[in-house]
Amino acid sequence: MRYAVLSDIHSNLVALQAVLADLSEEEIDAYLCLGDIVGYGARPNQCCDIIRDLEAVCVRGNHDSAAVDPARAQWFTAPARACLLWTTDQLRDDNLEFLGSLPTVQIVDDHITICHGSIPDPDHYTVRPVDALMSFRAMKTPIAFFGHTHYSEWFVWSGDSEMPEEFPMPDGGELTEEVSRLYLVNPGAVGQPRDRNERASYAIYDADEGRVEIRRVSYDIALAAEQMKDAGLPEAMYARLWMGV
Repeated sequence: MRYAVLSDIHSNLVALQAVLADLSEEEIDAYLCLGDIVGYGARPNQCCDIIRDLEAVCVRGNHDSAAVDPARAQWFTAPARACLLWTTDQLRDDNLEFLGSLPTVQIVDDHITICHGSIPDPDHYTVRPVDALMSFRAMKTPIAFFGHTHYSEWFVWSGDSEMPEEFPMPDGGELTEEVSRLYLVNPGAVGQPRDRNERASYAIYDADEGRVEIRRVSYDIALAAEQMKDAGLPEAMYARLWMGV
């Protein structure tokens, strides 16, 4: 099985389309989505529609939750909160129902765990080895994929008393699984990367070969920013797209 792993699309239709174009020549058996389909960007319904059409196996991100329940928006920064309230007003009822129905953790094909922030806590930011240890201790599969931080990287743990090893991959990279180790992989953000690389990020996981590839894809940032500006969304949320922060 070959999986395309997408996370943190954040209503950035232009970036999502670029990623899917990059995938068009690949043999992909299934799509995995790690949450935050909406938030920040200007095309929430279109992004939801694409993910639903792909029949992706999805979990719910914190922005997805807040779009469904606007009371949760109080925990976000003012610009992010403005985007969320706008998103809630834009989303069709069927997409609100879709986002609200998503679980926070899923096990896929008995081999893969997917979550948003971490396995124990969907809102937790996994940014250090000690954070990764929380998920490793909760894992029931040899590999898990998470998002939320918008950084492309992975953590590796041998299951002993040592801390997991962290491997940042802002320019993409490949790993090959070893039987004696566990893997926690962040494919990076499709719609708003923050690892100082402005290109959209995603992963391909070949379960048969035990190989993960993180890819970076250029997209028309100017068009995505123009869509956000035209929608009246905060400038801070589209200015950062060029900087990858």
